[in-house]
Amino acid sequence: MPHLHHSCQEQAALFQPVIADIQDYSRGLFLLALEDLPEGFSFKAGQFVHIRVSSSDHPLLRRPISIQRVHQGRLELLIREVGVGTQLLHLSKPGDRLDVLGPLGTAFSPIQPGERVLMAGGGVGVAPLLAVIDQAAVGAAGDLCYGVSTASEIQELDPFQRKDCFFTFHFSTDDGSRGHQGFCTDVARLLAGKQVYNRIYTCGPWIMMQKVFEIACGAGLPVEASLEVQMGCGLGACLGCVYQSTDGEFIRSCIDGPVVDGYTVEWERA
Repeated sequence: MPHLHHSCQEQAALFQPVIADIQDYSRGLFLLALEDLPEGFSFKAGQFVHIRVSSSDHPLLRRPISIQRVHQGRLELLIREVGVGTQLLHLSKPGDRLDVLGPLGTAFSPIQPGERVLMAGGGVGVAPLLAVIDQAAVGAAGDLCYGVSTASEIQELDPFQRKDCFFTFHFSTDDGSRGHQGFCTDVARLLAGKQVYNRIYTCGPWIMMQKVFEIACGAGLPVEASLEVQMGCGLGACLGCVYQSTDGEFIRSCIDGPVVDGYTVEWERA
């Protein structure tokens, strides 16, 4: 089955950056900034890094984290503490070094001049979508529906307010503390019925992306989805991150994804 963009493992590097800063938000959400990157380090929006979180064998597996931005020599990663691995990352201190492999995986289609894209991101799923905005061509436009539990989880977005593009942020919170009270898919559905878009991008919880796919189907629009799945090796060898496509094939999320054509995903999986 063809995928959107060939993965770029041939550009991946194994490196040991130093933690420059850890910025806490709430509910275990934090922004990790790394520096001392390989010379010329770059990535495409939607790609991820694979981080070894401990010098011991526990936990054994690396953790895949979507890249949000590389700016002024710093690699920014938006992370939520959900288990032992991300807890260890959260407990790290500035000055500590990490073992990182990347960038890995496929990327979103770049937004070209004159194009308008609808995006929906839930929680840490907003990170690769902010990368899309950061890398969009001059004159590109779009709407980003940003959904979180409460306003304190919304990060500072000034770095992504570009004067040479036209992007609008639409906030949704579960508790109504900022923007729409409800889901970001509620707002995305309204926008899809009012605006003209070239395609839709999404990243977040599976059920959220399933609803975005339904919106895309209703609007007759292409949709690209970044799948948040557990991974093992990150290189396509272990088959620990496979999902079933609509044609019955099993696809490796780490190299055939994480960004895939939403119409190839079997969204009704158990």
